[in-house]
Amino acid sequence: MKNTPIKENHLFQKAYRNGKSQAGKYVAVYTLPDRQSHRFMKADPCHRPLNRLGLTTGKKIGGATVRSRARRLMREAYRLIEAENEIVYGNLLVIAARARIADAKMQDVKRDLTKCLKQLGLIKKPTQKDEIQ
Repeated sequence: MKNTPIKENHLFQKAYRNGKSQAGKYVAVYTLPDRQSHRFMKADPCHRPLNRLGLTTGKKIGGATVRSRARRLMREAYRLIEAENEIVYGNLLVIAARARIADAKMQDVKRDLTKCLKQLGLIKKPTQKDEIQ
């Protein structure tokens, strides 16, 4: 499913200022409960809460092509994690690229993002019943 993006600067600032954060080797993740999630829930055909996702890459990372690649890596890593795990929805989620992401591979970014999301409590732990099947 396509993610709902964060477009407004004030939402990024709220996540940075008031949200919980966790930094890894390649990414830093900021999360804040989304007060407007009910609006997006109504617009979703399945009527379920969504996470709004914001991606940031600074000029420290490199030129435009390097920054675009970093955003693609982060977006794909999040998509794969969302497909494989049960994620807690209804949050603003800002993923900021760190300088080392320029030389990173997809698996490294995915592993790092998974670790950060688990430490923030956004990935539900599987139950004993789920592990058997």
